[in-house]
Order: sequence, then structure tokens, then C-alpha cells
Amino acid sequence: MKRPLCWIGLGCFAAAAAFCSFYPAKEWIFPATALFGLSGLFCLLSTRTRPAAIFSFSAAFMLLFCLLYGHLFAKPALDLSGRTLSLSGTVLETGRASFLLDGETESGQALNVQVWCSTDMVPNRYQEFSGIVELSAITSTDRFDSESYYRSRGIYLQGQLLSGSFRDPERISLESLPGRLNDLACQKIRTLLPEKYSGLVCAVALGNRTYQLDEQYDLFVQLGIQHLLAVSGMHLALLTGMFSLLFGRLFRDKRVKILFCMAFVLFYMLLTGMSPSVSRSGIMLLLSYLAQLISRRADTPVSLSAAVLLMLLYNPFIARNTGFLFSVCTTIGVRMLAEPLSEKVLSWKKKNPPGTIVTRFVQACSVAVCGYACAAPLTVLYDATLVPMSILANLLLSPLFTPVLAVSAGLAVFCAVPVLGPFFAFLVRLFGGLFLQAAAFLCRIGPAPVFWSGPAPFIVVLSLAAAIGYGAVRADRRQFAAALCLATVISGAAVSTQALAENRQIHCYTAAFEKNLLQIFSYGGHAIVIGHLSGQSQIEQAALELQRENVHTIDALILLPSGGSPRVSLSALTGQFLVVAAACSPEDNLSTQAAESLTGIPTHHFAGLSLAFWQNGIIHLYEGGMASIRIGSKKLLILPSDCAILYEKESVWDLAVTSWDISPPVTAEAFLCARHFWGTENQNPNAYLLPYGRGIRFRIPTD
Repeated sequence: MKRPLCWIGLGCFAAAAAFCSFYPAKEWIFPATALFGLSGLFCLLSTRTRPAAIFSFSAAFMLLFCLLYGHLFAKPALDLSGRTLSLSGTVLETGRASFLLDGETESGQALNVQVWCSTDMVPNRYQEFSGIVELSAITSTDRFDSESYYRSRGIYLQGQLLSGSFRDPERISLESLPGRLNDLACQKIRTLLPEKYSGLVCAVALGNRTYQLDEQYDLFVQLGIQHLLAVSGMHLALLTGMFSLLFGRLFRDKRVKILFCMAFVLFYMLLTGMSPSVSRSGIMLLLSYLAQLISRRADTPVSLSAAVLLMLLYNPFIARNTGFLFSVCTTIGVRMLAEPLSEKVLSWKKKNPPGTIVTRFVQACSVAVCGYACAAPLTVLYDATLVPMSILANLLLSPLFTPVLAVSAGLAVFCAVPVLGPFFAFLVRLFGGLFLQAAAFLCRIGPAPVFWSGPAPFIVVLSLAAAIGYGAVRADRRQFAAALCLATVISGAAVSTQALAENRQIHCYTAAFEKNLLQIFSYGGHAIVIGHLSGQSQIEQAALELQRENVHTIDALILLPSGGSPRVSLSALTGQFLVVAAACSPEDNLSTQAAESLTGIPTHHFAGLSLAFWQNGIIHLYEGGMASIRIGSKKLLILPSDCAILYEKESVWDLAVTSWDISPPVTAEAFLCARHFWGTENQNPNAYLLPYGRGIRFRIPTD
């Protein structure tokens, strides 16, 4: 047991992840704590099972700590859910139709709230706010687990702005100084470079992706290199090395030099917003410097475990943060598995001394393979995506990204200097343009991402990733081959099982684009698309989701009233998929471009709010917007509504989707809900429907 801290960190992480998954259902915590404590005591009696004892005791401690943390921080905030309160505070972040408020109530209770408002009400960052907000608990919608995301940041409530005012602060606080420096640097960079490059520089050097173009981020995602945009260990190591090279000669004492490097790391962590990836890498780098100060050797597993433990003790809910999970898993692959795997591969050919081209190539391939193998299960789990170009793109583009990061950091530091600012801006154009052109070329020639939902791809990728990890730590080729065979058998069984059940499930996808709703029902290669398709982003997202679900036929394309003439083309849907029929409101005047996309497709009109329904491939319409769907022996009912999620049991309807002000006289096994999330001031109330509550993505087995 050489690394007890690793077992402590693993036990704490497992307990925190379990707590986050079931919070606030806390009845199981005390039995689980007793179980872990007793198992730890039992394992402690045997000299060969002390790691298991440390793991069990750590998990028991973390469960109790999580319960105390939730009682002290989360519960007081959640108790305010459903109330309308007067709040005041500082705006920390802004979005398209929201802002993050660090405020307090009239009674002095401090809390962070994600406040939703109209687009014209969005304030500037760090302005002071005072007003009235209607509070509610944060809930998740489909793939974006907003509940886990916001809780991992210490935010437990969302609110709808009823009234309020904003003003500039009288003085600048020390707490907001790093963020203000970040904003000032980004503004100066935007004056020196076009948006194509300024957004990239702000993202990679300052961790600010507000100004990055959407198509540029999509390019990174399609190549599987979006991790380059997240400030992490590579960024910190390079920038700290540059800082040490520039200012290291000023300090003759090595320890003083290390202390200044540690101070730089802390400042950079604050400057980039203390995201999970930069916090994890910063803590590991600080521990490495601390080891140098006390003449010890840094150990990656111990440093990673210590970083995980410190972050969990600061906020246990971070165990469900996707950025944190990706950062930890990628670090395991790159820092802990890549080197032993390359050594195993090179040991098969003993005539490869260090420093040769073959050795470096094998090491680079091992880093790319292990990094992607550890991150791929999470990518499949959260995005249902496999990126075939990821390994090749990382091999080819990572060397080109290093000078981009270096000159971006130089520009961020010297952007206000008259001569150096334009000079670094020129270098950014040169190296950044080369990098983006190379990325665009690889995207054109390489295969597109593969979308595959369900448990099978997750099991496949996880099994193969485990086999690769096993091969990195085991030297026996026969055992490695046996692990690969076992992974192949498990993967084949998972794929076969899912193939049998694929046509017996209905998938529902719901998303909101500002004030526009998109909802997709997919089943066995067919789908119903319902939404305010008045913007290209909604249409592209609909096409993307249909590709993920392997849809080939759209049985019904239902266009909800958009409150105007959509200047968009529906060709992304009508061109890629067979559309059986479409429906739209007579109140909407479709533009010529949108109307041309529906040429040759039977189009029906409906009155009022109206959702239409599909039955045996034919659209039927109901008055008042009622819709029903029958698939096999299962019945789905859709009603115009405004209510919360209900769970009632009745055999009449298997699923009802509703958002009426008063619940309809219908019971079902599950009610899905929507509510007026942005208020009712718009003349088109449908534009405000947003999915609300857990269970938005559902599956119904059919006979």
C-alpha cells in the first residue's frame, strides 16, 4: 500500500458521486455510512485488505461530510424555492437571456441565483442589482444536466426576474479584480484582431469562450480536440514555463523562483475563473512545486488524488460536473497510462533507444490513444458521439497548437503595449490561421462524428478503454489479448441486446433556444419534429439529433407559431430526411425560402396553439391543439398546457405531454411538463414553453 492517498481520494469521489446522484433523497446515507464503516473495520482486521479499509472509511466520512454540506449550504437555498423575494447583489456572469447573481435576501441570507430575464434586460458584468425575483429549484432538461452543472458551482436556485434595476458599482472590489482584468484584456484583443482570431485567443489564453464563433467551436468538436479550448495542465505548464524563462533570471535562489511560479499559477487560476479543469491542473502543479520546495519527487497519482480530494471538500457536488470528470479521466490517460503503454510497445522491439523518431512517434500515439480512451466513455455517455478523427487530429494538431497558445499568451500580456500588441496579433494571425486551416482540412477529409445513443456504445467504449488501461499496466501479451477478447465479447453482447430492443423504444428530445421550443419524438428510424423553427440554430440542432437517433423518415414536421416570418431554409430537414407531412399555423406567413423547402410535401394548417399528431403515418388534427400518438399498444397524449410534472397511474394513457394552467382530467403513467419560463408578456405564449423537471428524456417500451 504505497499510495494510501489514492485510495482515500477514490473512496471520497465514489461517495460524493453517489450523494450527488440521489440528493436530496438522504434516507440512504446513514445505512450506507454504517455499511462502509463496518466493511472498513472488517477489512482492517486482515493485513492484506487495508486499501479496501481505507477506501471504505473514506467513503463513510465523505457521505457524512456531504450530508453536512448539503444541510449547511444547499438546504437553506432550496428552502426558498417557490418564494418571491427581494434580492440585491453583484452580477457575476451574463448570458443571452440570463445572468448569474451573487446576492443576498432582505434577511441577509447569501445565495447565488441564475436569474432569467428578457434579452433587453441582460445587464453588464459586475453591475449591482436590486429587485424582485421569483425563485425555483434548478432542474435539468434533456442532455444538458443543468441541475448537476449549477450545483457543482454552488448554485441551487433559478429565478424569473419580475422587476429590478442595475447600476455600476461605486468602487471595484478585490474579488472581482481578476474577472475585470480578463474582460479588459478580451476587449483590447478584440480591437487588435478580427472575431475569428480574437475569440480563439480569449478562449485558449484567458478561458473566456464568450466571443468564440459557434462554427469554430463546432470544428473543434467534430475533430474531438475541444479539450484544447479548456484551460488545463498543458496550458498551465506552457505558460508557467514561459513565465519562469522570462523572469527566472531575476531570482538566484531556486526556492524564491519556485514561490513566484506558484504565485503565478494562483493568479492565472483566478484570472481564468477557477473552472474545474484549471483548478485540477493548478492544484497538481502547486503540489509539484511544493514537492520541489521540500526536496521530494512529485507523484502523479498522489497529486491527482489530492487535487480531487481538495475540490470535493470545497464542493462535493463537483463530482457530477462534466468538465471535472473529463479533466480527471483525461489526466489518468495522458499522465498515468500513456507512458507505461509506450514502454510496453517499445519493449516488443528492443532496438529503439530514447530520442529516436520511432520512440517519439510511439509516445505521441500512446498519449493520443490513452487520452481518448479515457475520455471516450464520457463523450458517449453525455453526447452519444464517437469521434473517429480524434486520435489523428490530436496527433497532427497538438504540435501546431503549442505556438498558437504561446503567441496567444503573449498577446494577452502585451495587448495594451503599442508595439508588442500588434506584433503578437500578427503572430496570432500567422500561427492561428495555419492551425485553423489544418483543422478545417482534416475535418473535410475525415469521417464525421458517429452518433449512437443507448447503453450499447457506452458499454463498448468502456470495455475497450478498460482493455487499453489493462494493457498499459500488464506486461504479459497473452493477458492483454485475453482482455481484448473479453472486451470484444462484452461489446458484441451489448450491441446485439440493444439491436433487439431498439425498435421497441420511443426517445424524446426537448431543447429550448432562447424563447423557442424544439421537441423530437423518435422511434425505430421514424420521428416527429415539433418546434418554433424560426432560426437556423433550431433546424441544425433538430437535424443533428435526428442523425444521432438514426432517423430516416420524419412522419410529421410540425411548425409552431413563431410570431413572424422565419427567414430560414428547412432544407437541412427536408433534404436529409424523408418528410411524410408537415403542419403549420395559418397565422404564420412562411417566407419563400421556407415554403420552397416544403414543396412536394403534404402541408396541413391548424388553428390556435395546436400540436398535431401522428397515427399510422397520417396526420390528423384536433381542435384546441390536442394531439395523440399511438405506437403499437402504447398511447401518447399531447395537450396545450402549463403545469408541473405529475406521476399518476392509469391505463388509459401511457404518456401525456401537457402544459395547461389546470391539469386536464386525464391520468397517465407519466406527465411531462412545460411552463412559462420567461413570463407571459409576449403575444405568442407558445414561444415561452420550456421543458421543466427531471425525466424530460424518456423511453417507453412498446409491445
